[in-house]
Amino acid sequence: MSKTTPPLNALKVFDAVVRLGSMSKAAAELSIAPSSVTQHIRNLEDYMGGDLFERSANAVSLNARGEAYSKSILGAFDMIHQATDAISHDIREAPIRISCVPTLAGPWLADQLAIVEREFPGQKLRCDFSPVLADFAADDVDLAIRYGSGDYPGTTTDLIYTDMLAPVCTPQMAAKLRSPDDLESCLRLDSAESAQSGLSIWRYWAHLVGAEALEKRFVTQCPWVVQSSEFAIEILRCVPSVAILERIAVQPYLDDGSLVAPFDMWTSAPYDYHLVESGRRILAPSAKRLKSLLKRSIHEYYPKRI
Repeated sequence: MSKTTPPLNALKVFDAVVRLGSMSKAAAELSIAPSSVTQHIRNLEDYMGGDLFERSANAVSLNARGEAYSKSILGAFDMIHQATDAISHDIREAPIRISCVPTLAGPWLADQLAIVEREFPGQKLRCDFSPVLADFAADDVDLAIRYGSGDYPGTTTDLIYTDMLAPVCTPQMAAKLRSPDDLESCLRLDSAESAQSGLSIWRYWAHLVGAEALEKRFVTQCPWVVQSSEFAIEILRCVPSVAILERIAVQPYLDDGSLVAPFDMWTSAPYDYHLVESGRRILAPSAKRLKSLLKRSIHEYYPKRI
């Protein structure tokens, strides 16, 4: 240890003993044994090269050297406490900033935010909805939910959900389809996003369902490319077509019968949903609670619908 820095744990004990005027009271406040208090004081005195207390059978009191030292040390501790209180207040008063992919911007997220409001009344909140990974430094984001590979340098990432996908369309369109081979001649909506292997979403799906001949039918790029799942659903309802979409996005429409999965050939999505946070940002208690809710509740919420 550098000779310019005394043992910090010993200084904390010294501060408690001086403030409380008792080693036993200092031990109780710090939740350590009285013998540990005695040892910390001895370590500090050894570091200083002389006693700081006058000792009697029943009590300890500062000597002249200890009095002089305590005036400077306690003032420094007061400054630390004041600075900590100021920063903690700023953290408590700051809004939770969450960024979420549009696909999950629905009842599940709203339910978790409602719990945070009940437990932290008046908590400020800022939400934005984007598929692009947040710039945690520039955007001041606490938590982000993203759909991707999970490889986000400089962040802490938790995989929270893996979805399924399949071709979906209206019942009227499905009535024209006898087998998956018929999908080749349909107006197919593709995503601008490809799988990690580089395959288009259609070829990725065909490959996983085990139909090599079917995959070859989808080598040619679809004439319509739509990035938004919500907009793709609107197109399906207006234009005779088929799209490969995730169940999280289409389950309400499957439930009400406005969309169907004609061959019920579901497979794992090429990417996962991740909860992402800065590797350097300290979360306020309310943000920590929201993080815990998001990680736990997504598995409780969506299996009821999927």
